[in-house]
Amino acid sequence: MFHEQNLGRIQDKHAYEDEVAKLKKDYDLLCTEYHKMVDDVSKMFDWQDGVGKIDYQKAMDAEKFEKQKEELELEMKMEKLRLAKEQRCILQAQADIIHNTRKAMKEIKVDRDLLAQEKTELEKVVADLLNAGHGSKEKLEKIKAILEA
Repeated sequence: MFHEQNLGRIQDKHAYEDEVAKLKKDYDLLCTEYHKMVDDVSKMFDWQDGVGKIDYQKAMDAEKFEKQKEELELEMKMEKLRLAKEQRCILQAQADIIHNTRKAMKEIKVDRDLLAQEKTELEKVVADLLNAGHGSKEKLEKIKAILEA
């Protein structure tokens, strides 16, 4: 019986200590909240008295700065997009120029081949005329000089 009473008192003591610890924890939490609320009320009254105007002005300046920063970032993005678009246009123009140049080179090659063929035919005609003795040699020499030029 003595041990039971002693054990009961020990259990009651532990329960009491747990309850005291819980209440102390709640008390500390309430104290911190109370101090935080006191600081907030103090800041509110300071703001109303004019001290808060400086903080408010700083906040407004910071907000204005952020807006300007966002606007500049947006302008930079727009500029990058514009430059990318111009670059695509330039690349497309270069591709068109290269395509047109290659096409013109093919046409020139065809014309050059045709002229070379006509030149060989004329040289044959001149050689035949010289061999056959037709016409004057001076005229044929002039024609030959024109062909060589």
